[in-house]
Amino acid sequence: MIFMKLDFERLIDSKPVDEWKKAYTEEVEKLDQLYQEEERIYYKMYAKGEQDPRIDDIQRIKHELMTNEFLKANLSYWKEVLKDDPVWQRRLHVFLTKMTQEALDSHPELVDIQNRLQSNLMESTFSVSGNEYNLGTVHSTIMENPNRGLRKKLLLESKRIGRENEGLFRTLIQKRNKLAKRHGYSNYYSFRCSLKELDIEAYITEMDILLEKSADSSRYWDKRIKEKFGWKTIHQYDQYYSTFNFHQLQTIPFDSNRMKEILSDAANSVGLLLHQIPVSIEGLEIPYGGFCININPKEIKLVFNKRDSYSVFLSGIHEMGHAIDGHYSSFQYPELYRFYSSIAAEGVAELFQTIITDQAFLKKNFDLREEEYAQIEEADHLLNLNMVKMNYYYSLVEYEMYKKPERRFEEIAAECYKYVFGYEGETFHPASEMFYVENPAFFQDYNFALSIRDMIRNKFKIKSLYGKADVFQELLEKYIEPNQLYTWQERVERLCGEPHTFTRLQDTLNGRKLFNT
Repeated sequence: MIFMKLDFERLIDSKPVDEWKKAYTEEVEKLDQLYQEEERIYYKMYAKGEQDPRIDDIQRIKHELMTNEFLKANLSYWKEVLKDDPVWQRRLHVFLTKMTQEALDSHPELVDIQNRLQSNLMESTFSVSGNEYNLGTVHSTIMENPNRGLRKKLLLESKRIGRENEGLFRTLIQKRNKLAKRHGYSNYYSFRCSLKELDIEAYITEMDILLEKSADSSRYWDKRIKEKFGWKTIHQYDQYYSTFNFHQLQTIPFDSNRMKEILSDAANSVGLLLHQIPVSIEGLEIPYGGFCININPKEIKLVFNKRDSYSVFLSGIHEMGHAIDGHYSSFQYPELYRFYSSIAAEGVAELFQTIITDQAFLKKNFDLREEEYAQIEEADHLLNLNMVKMNYYYSLVEYEMYKKPERRFEEIAAECYKYVFGYEGETFHPASEMFYVENPAFFQDYNFALSIRDMIRNKFKIKSLYGKADVFQELLEKYIEPNQLYTWQERVERLCGEPHTFTRLQDTLNGRKLFNT
């Protein structure tokens, strides 16, 4: 592919407003081509393990552009000139916000530290009981393997890798903090959350209230899990396993070879023909449930773990939500498509994920016994509760590290575990968590997304999106298509008729039956 050289400098010389708008639009379209190239490289990296040195050139070009103070001043000037035009206000606000983020994240010293840490973690391998593992396969094994002793050994080995890389990870956090303080923020985590248009301290308060009000549900499930598996306490290496395997749903014939067929039915139920959506769907041996990369509305890559399990279908339908969001989001203004809200996007994916528990969907696609439907519904309550707690736990650990990077990270992880779950247990080492390196300040987005999902379900009085073509059309019109033309909060209110709240998620965690089935 031939990349057209960027020339944002010409914006500085463009004087008449129409001339400037034309130049800006042309340059943004060329910039998006660069981002598309980057996304294709990431797809090959995540799906096939292929490394491409071109990524270094792309990061350099982006850094040079996003740190151009003359360009930033020019965009700010035109933002003021066009203050009465809401579309141009939003376009320039989103672009300037991305400039601020990219200028920091693409800082050469920061990129160098991050690349070294990523390489260390990706190349770390070890053997347990004659089998070789890396950090990716550790995660998938801890999630699914019934051998508790093995899960413990794998967590302890990953902690060893974390200790070996704690110094470099601390350097990364301190460098990020130093750069964030130049922008007037107390730490990098607060900086990233402000760009997402959320208040991290308010989120923590909301989560504490959420956990306090759902304490009865937590005690109920902790007791049942301990009784079922014969455990005296629940360690971190037990959390995902018990969540996804409490009812042994993996014994049900969830054949991953049927993934495309199943996804097609889910899409068809809301009025879509999946084969008309330009998405490639691949089953590969990857160390996680799946991923989706929206290169552009006409080029989407969906990958799922080629493994026969309920959790893989859960991930597959979740990722299909991302693909549908990526296809139908407006591409009229490329910067509003590219610099999307992760919270809004995850909200769509979580809403689609409700399909995996829909009884009509399950009856049509899987040969299940009556009691298995009840087990899936019950497991869904456990999943919601534990995922909210795990998301909160991971976000709290990360936030505490950015607030006090001089502390031992293992101590932070242990303290936060007791704070969130109410008891002590063996915990991970944060420096072994690749997600913290590649996607900083992200975990709270999942809980915001779950709350949006339940606001939508409450608004339309539905339990799942399956068969709800009318609801999907309204979702499309008011939430998906506008994309970043509105903030994620504005899109929620446009669709649900009320400001964002965690109240509906609270109802879900407490097991209240508010939705018509």
